[in-house]
Amino acid sequence: MPTKAKRAGRTALGAGKSAVRKIAAASKSAGRKIGRAAASASDLNNDGKVDKEDAKIAAATAKRVTSKAADKAGALAKQAGKHDMVRDAAAGAAIGAAVAIPVPVVGPVAGAAIGAIVGVAKNMRSTSNRAPAKKTKA
Repeated sequence: MPTKAKRAGRTALGAGKSAVRKIAAASKSAGRKIGRAAASASDLNNDGKVDKEDAKIAAATAKRVTSKAADKAGALAKQAGKHDMVRDAAAGAAIGAAVAIPVPVVGPVAGAAIGAIVGVAKNMRSTSNRAPAKKTKA
């Protein structure tokens, strides 16, 4: 007759194996469900099969979405470019990158970052030194 410890060990082992089987079954079931969902989601023209036409539809959709995103990014960049601080940062970055090219330890990327920081600092310093705008009577 097995001792109490051995019986407990077998029970724990059995419970562990049972849990592993349950996890494996759940994983297989989830994998099948995901596969079916992916297949139905990739059938974009609803003809019951995934083919080149579905790929064309997906490519057109991706192109349309990225085009809209690029347009919005361009508009934001254009708007940001009108700000003095952005112009000063860009000028400082360009100068810093050019100056840092021959410096072996710094390099152009670090030089550009340092130059941009200097440009922003210059802008902030010049902004704080400006006289406040005069109020006009209406």
